[in-house]
Amino acid sequence: MTTLFIILGVVIILTVIGRSSIERLTIPKTNPSSQTFSPGKHRVEFKSKGKTIVGNLFIPDDYKEGEKRHAMENDPPATSLKEHAAGFYAEKFVKKGYITLSIDTRGIGESEGIQCDVDPYHHANDVASAVTFLDSLKQVDSDKLFNVGVCAGGVASPYESFQDKRIKAQGLITPSIAGPELMKSTLLPVRLIVYFFGGIFILLNKLGLQLKLPAIPSKIPKGDSPAARGMQEISTYYLPGKVGHHKRWINNTSATSLPGVARLHIFNHAKEFDSIPVVQVVGKDAYSVEPAMRFYDSLNGPKELLELENTNHVDFYYKDEPADKAVDKVDAFFKKITS
Repeated sequence: MTTLFIILGVVIILTVIGRSSIERLTIPKTNPSSQTFSPGKHRVEFKSKGKTIVGNLFIPDDYKEGEKRHAMENDPPATSLKEHAAGFYAEKFVKKGYITLSIDTRGIGESEGIQCDVDPYHHANDVASAVTFLDSLKQVDSDKLFNVGVCAGGVASPYESFQDKRIKAQGLITPSIAGPELMKSTLLPVRLIVYFFGGIFILLNKLGLQLKLPAIPSKIPKGDSPAARGMQEISTYYLPGKVGHHKRWINNTSATSLPGVARLHIFNHAKEFDSIPVVQVVGKDAYSVEPAMRFYDSLNGPKELLELENTNHVDFYYKDEPADKAVDKVDAFFKKITS
């Protein structure tokens, strides 16, 4: 009996550790900065929960000294670098007149943190810190701040937006938001199991033993399920020899991220978007389109939608035609909201 109680106690402790690893969102206070940036691209650094986050800041070529411009944070897909899709969109939106920022979230690329961290709660805090960085710049109009999330950024970015009164509208480009559904962790027993194993992985990480899972498996699954189609589409972009491969990209995710991935189901927060205008762009052939449309349909606040024919999820990462249509739609919506 004593052994049973000990085992039960260990299970409970590990489950609590896994659950307690989930960060609450903190909106860092804006401290006005005297720093100014010339037109063009700039490498910048700022802190998020004590970790150094590295980003690329873009200032429009036609920026004139003394102006205050509308600005946006471009939130990347999971495992993505600031040079991937988020940077692709930052460079397009800057041509529309926005001051834009793409970042390596913590543990990704040049930013500090647990390597290959894809926890969306951590990611959301990094977004909040990025918005605070933008808001600190005297070149930015604080009444015209926006978030844009791409793929998994469509979870962390809106989760930050509805809790941040500085954000005037949210853009979602090919959002991939069904992670908890694919993990079956919308069911409490499954989520508790994930917390238990997450607790183990977190303790192992503190001991210097980090378990990593492949972001893209060596054997791409076949079939037509959303999970299989997702791997099929994404494998055409990131891997060596593919259009999106980058020397700093690592084909792993940290197992310590699992509790956060299992917990943050953006559908649970749909009602909290009543005061946040949302514009969404999806491809009708994307593996992610069905849950994205369900989420869009659940929103009761101001919203607009663009659906593109013959376009899959990854097409938005690098192809000019769908990306330009997405940027035009999001830009028009944001400027209408703040006009």
